Amino acid sequence: MGKRRALTVVVAVLAGLALLLAFHWRPDIPVEKLLEEYAGENSRFVEIDGLKVHYRDEGSGEPVVLLHGVLSSLHTWDGWTAELQRERRVIRLDLPGFGLTGPGTEPQINLDYYVEFMAKFLDALGLERVTMAGNSMGGGITWLFAARYPERVDKIVLLDAAGFLTADDNLNLFKLAGSPVLKPLVRYCTPRYLVSVFARQVYGDPGRLEADTITRYYRLLRREGNRDVLTSFGNLAASLSVADVQEALASIEVPTLIIWGDKDRWIPVEHAHLFHQNIPGSDLKIYEGAGHVPMEEIPQETVADVIAFLNR
Repeated sequence: MGKRRALTVVVAVLAGLALLLAFHWRPDIPVEKLLEEYAGENSRFVEIDGLKVHYRDEGSGEPVVLLHGVLSSLHTWDGWTAELQRERRVIRLDLPGFGLTGPGTEPQINLDYYVEFMAKFLDALGLERVTMAGNSMGGGITWLFAARYPERVDKIVLLDAAGFLTADDNLNLFKLAGSPVLKPLVRYCTPRYLVSVFARQVYGDPGRLEADTITRYYRLLRREGNRDVLTSFGNLAASLSVADVQEALASIEVPTLIIWGDKDRWIPVEHAHLFHQNIPGSDLKIYEGAGHVPMEEIPQETVADVIAFLNR
């Protein structure tokens, strides 16, 4: 009787998973279709290590490179770009595994990979020295790039940056997503409402979130291959201990502005103070009511402070 009951439970679980897959299955969207929707007139492509990288190059003057975070794309910088391009050359890109660029050939995604990728990207564009700004994962890439290639950076801006990830419980969600049981579900079961939940979490005030923004997150996530990156994201900081992070931050000598939303649910505002304490001479600006993506949620307020910082 016990074996029969156990078999019944197993069958019920498998049936439930089958129904879940059937109901929430979302296929990949061909990149050709997404190019029609999200490649603008200023979109360009450059090949790096066999990967066709999508970027935009707008304005003129001293170059500023903008790096987005996880599940995002270069569009997160639309508000900033409109202002910065008035007096700067603004370069933003879809990092490997995101947006229109899609996945690279690297089996494990981590900060080391992205830092070396950015060095190649700057080389491909003939950029010797830039100001770099990054949000979340992009912020982690930015500070590590500044520590590793100080001769290539003028100033940096860190927005709700990744770094002290061993203290961030949310990283465990991505590790769980890469488990053998959940990996297929994450790969194919990403209904719009789940993306909407994520998007609302990264805004301090979800009322500021527009439907078109959710649609963009949702559709670009389903670009062929992009969902595979989610299952390896738990390795992002696998090679960096807290001691490694502190040593790298202490070596940064360029002017640094740290921006944070005090309602960040993904990387709490306490991390802003950790960065401020560990980067010599850094400036810290905390925005009341803003969440994890202040450049997207309150672009006018944040970009005004960034322009003032850049013009100092």
